[in-house]
Amino acid sequence: MATGHAVTGHEERDAPIRTIVLTMLGLAVGAAICVMIVYGIFWYLADHPLRTGPVNPLATNEQQQIPPKPRLDPNSTEELGELRSYENRILDTYGWTDKEQGTVRIPIDKAMELELQKGFPTK
Repeated sequence: MATGHAVTGHEERDAPIRTIVLTMLGLAVGAAICVMIVYGIFWYLADHPLRTGPVNPLATNEQQQIPPKPRLDPNSTEELGELRSYENRILDTYGWTDKEQGTVRIPIDKAMELELQKGFPTK
């Protein structure tokens, strides 16, 4: 019955225990050394606080520094409130958009109501 394939079997001898034990021992010793090195670094750094770096030239000092233009508006919250009230007035009132062409605006609530009554196109 020669089919050209070698007969495979199982391993007949055990793995060398001494090599396995020495490898595990070496890994344990290496891990212990790493732990001691890390602990030593933390111990060293705990006793040596960080030194402060050079002072930032952009940090505040005795004299007030004015940033270059364009500068932020100091009254931005007030102006934003005025803008919102203007936009709400436009959205909530009737008025002319273009009087010459006869284009008007209506309040947004009324516009949504009219669109719902008219319906939306469907496929």
